[in-house]
This record gives sequence, C-alpha cells and structure tokens, in this order.
Amino acid sequence: MARRSNHRPGLTLLEVLLVTAIILVLGFVATLTLSAWYGDVRVKAAADQVQGAWTEARARAIEDGRAYRFSVEASTGKFRVAPDGPEFWDGSGGGSTQDDENAPPPHIEEGELSGKIVFEVPGDLPTEGSWTTVAIFNPDGTCQNDTEITLREHDDDGVPIVIRVRAMTGAITVKKKSAEER
Repeated sequence: MARRSNHRPGLTLLEVLLVTAIILVLGFVATLTLSAWYGDVRVKAAADQVQGAWTEARARAIEDGRAYRFSVEASTGKFRVAPDGPEFWDGSGGGSTQDDENAPPPHIEEGELSGKIVFEVPGDLPTEGSWTTVAIFNPDGTCQNDTEITLREHDDDGVPIVIRVRAMTGAITVKKKSAEER
C-alpha cells in the first residue's frame, strides 16, 4: 500500500509577502534611478532644441541678410526667434509687411522647451517686455556678444546644461555644468 503524504505543494502567506516586499523595494529603487536618468535626458533634449533654434537663427541671418534675435522668458521654457527689428518685437505681431517683394519671408519661431525645463539667464542681458535677449546673430554669421545660458529642470537638483555662443565665430557649444559652477 502506498503511503499518502499530507504535504501539499504551494507557498505560505509569509513567503508570498516576502517576495512581494522584495519586488516592491526593487521597483522603487528602479523608479528612482530611471527618473533621475530620464531627467538628464529631458535637459539634453531641451539643449538640442535650443541649439537647433540658434543654428536656424544664424543660418537665416546669413541667408536673409538681416540680424536675427533669440530671446527667452526667464525662469520659463518659452523662447522666440525673429528678425532683430522693432516691428517683430513690439508685441503687435507686426513684421508681416515686406518692402521688397522678392525678399524671403522672415523666419519667426515661438516655442517652449518640453517637460519642466526652464532657462536661467544672466541678469545683465537686455530685456524688452517679458523677453530677455540672449543672442543676436548677424548677417555675417557672427553673434553680437559672447553669451551663455543655463537649462535646468524646474524644482529639481539634476545636472544643468550650459549653452554658449561665441561672438566672433557664432560657434555654439553645449556642456554639463560642473559641480564647481553650480
């Protein structure tokens, strides 16, 4: 006669709770790690967006033969690119009239950085209304002044990114802000 075992295969409540607790702790650690990593990705993407807008403004200045301005609303993610003339910056939405019918239409771009990325600008930059002029690209491809701005996540301790433009060459560089610079 075969003996019957009273042992049934399965898990105890204690074993299930222990495994669930381990999974929750690992998930929490993974979430913190991924959110920090993703925050850096958002700031890098915003830096790429600004670098692209600066490159476009410089190219348009050369192509159109007129200066282009890049301005931001400080402590926000809003930016604007338009020709450097009062008719484009006085808030009237002007600039649509053209003296020369053969001239290319002006390039006007208004955008906002994705996520909660904001601009930090030096206090000595000129401000007109709510816009702070960061860079003016000349028709010869240069920039009026050496300028740098910082991008960071709003209310976050992530690594900020600095974007610089050189006046003589119009060259744009992007780098992470070092711990000493923070």
